[in-house]
Amino acid sequence: MLITRKIGAILRGKATPFQLIAGCVLGAMLGFLPGFGTAPGLTVLLALTLVLLNANLFLAAVVGALAKLLSLALLPLSFHLGRFLIDGPLEGLFRAIVNAPVLALLGVENYATTGGLLLGFLLGGLAGLGVSRAVTRFRLRMANSRENSEKYRKWADRGWVRWSVFLLAGGGLKDPDYAALAQKRIGNPIRPLGAALVIFSVVLIVVGAKFFAPAIVTTSLRDGLARANGATVDIETADLDLAAGRLTVTGLAMADPNQLDSNLLTAARVEADISASDLLRKRISLDRLVLHEARLQTPRRVPGQRTVPAPETDEPWVKLPDAESIDDYITNAQVWRERLAQVKKWLDRITPGDPAEAPTTTDDGETWSDRLERIAAERGYARVDAGHLVADTPLFVVRELDATGVRADWLPNGETLSIQGHNLATQPWLLDTPSRIEITSSGQTLALSVAAGVSNELTARYRGLPTEKLAGALKSSRSGTPLLEGGTVDINLSGSYDATDGTIDVPMELTLHDTTAHLVGKDVPLNNFSLPVGLRGSLENPAIRVDPDLVTRIAKQAGTQLLRDKVGDKLGDKAGGLLNGLGGLLGGKKSDETTNSDSGGGN
Repeated sequence: MLITRKIGAILRGKATPFQLIAGCVLGAMLGFLPGFGTAPGLTVLLALTLVLLNANLFLAAVVGALAKLLSLALLPLSFHLGRFLIDGPLEGLFRAIVNAPVLALLGVENYATTGGLLLGFLLGGLAGLGVSRAVTRFRLRMANSRENSEKYRKWADRGWVRWSVFLLAGGGLKDPDYAALAQKRIGNPIRPLGAALVIFSVVLIVVGAKFFAPAIVTTSLRDGLARANGATVDIETADLDLAAGRLTVTGLAMADPNQLDSNLLTAARVEADISASDLLRKRISLDRLVLHEARLQTPRRVPGQRTVPAPETDEPWVKLPDAESIDDYITNAQVWRERLAQVKKWLDRITPGDPAEAPTTTDDGETWSDRLERIAAERGYARVDAGHLVADTPLFVVRELDATGVRADWLPNGETLSIQGHNLATQPWLLDTPSRIEITSSGQTLALSVAAGVSNELTARYRGLPTEKLAGALKSSRSGTPLLEGGTVDINLSGSYDATDGTIDVPMELTLHDTTAHLVGKDVPLNNFSLPVGLRGSLENPAIRVDPDLVTRIAKQAGTQLLRDKVGDKLGDKAGGLLNGLGGLLGGKKSDETTNSDSGGGN
């Protein structure tokens, strides 16, 4: 009955065509928006406009609900319509909006949002025109019946009929003046109560910014970190002091994209100096980010979820001279390929390179349009933005990262890590200084440095790695005997990653200490034995080049040791006989062993 009274209020009430069309249009536009997180500014703006204008709220709610269901089916159409608008002749306009304070909060850089906004306007306008025409036609017919139909007047004047109409449709006991209603087109376009509510809401937002900003920053920070990390990022609380430009986050936990039941990084508290002015441009600029009580690789109570699809691991392997595939050497090669693909994504994120200068067609023939379609298929149409519109400053940047005393259970002797980062950004090409990450352990066991550029420079060192950990990942011989056993391994590497084609050239040297190699049934002791290894080709599936003279060198090592053993035995026998002879000449007595040996017969 409530719905019938709402419909009756439209037919018998004072709703004008303007109010009906405005309700349908605004309701449809709100319904076609992908969500508040994608377009917070547009959602608030349309909601306030709906309240301010004297639009029919019931019609807006009904059309909005239907539009939301329809938008799910028409999401690909919204995406392509948004591409036509954003990447077409209006690109300059959208670029200005995306980089302007306050307007940047609208979220029009999202293809599905912009396309859905236009689609909602068109469909809402058609629905509004249809409803308005139907209501006007109904009122004209009722006015004509009241004026020219005696039978209608006879029935309409009966008391039980009037009460029935009032209970079902509302609007009073008497028929309204349908002729006057049909002539009314606009009426009062502003809702007085709505205007007061809008003013109150604006004042509330301005005055209560310190209460709303933490939630907005927390959501933006969580979403930005999750996109960069590729998996769930949890934040317990966030406190933002806009006056001091200070952000404090507690309970940070970043899930490992390759092992979702563990955290890649946790921190009890995170403190940062934040630029308040950049928040109005939907940017998060952290001048200095400090992590307290951080830990690596800790278990999660609830497994995380990937925020982006798993990196591709089917990169074809290209045969290189004197090199073999990663599968030929490592038992869990698939796991390593997944981790290397993740590393490639991280390196690509911090590598300068303006996408506007990128070629329209990649080496494998993928066009820019094909790339967007692929990303949309991987992430979903509602999660693809026109990132190339961002100018001046990145959407998310950490200009200085400082994390000391980071605990890692896999480090020996309770060592901790020091992590220093500079200019880590989602759009690094907008920064004057390239990105850089440096990681060192307190006992100098581990050192890692990544300097971003067109050719990323990679250097790393790990000292004293137990040989068993390395041997466990290598393919053993057919007998099942480990290739290496005992001792430690030092790892040193220095090379580069070319961001333009995704290839690496990393010479690496392994130094074995007090290690035994099991080769063809022989135990060969290796100490301070250097093993050059080269990694080249695609980072996702690199070719491994091992020193071609390795077998010869190990054979020489084995032969030298065997020769030493044999020479030692012979020299020992000769030396014993010589000493016994010298003892006899000097008048000494032969030892019991010599006597027993002699009594047993000489050679």
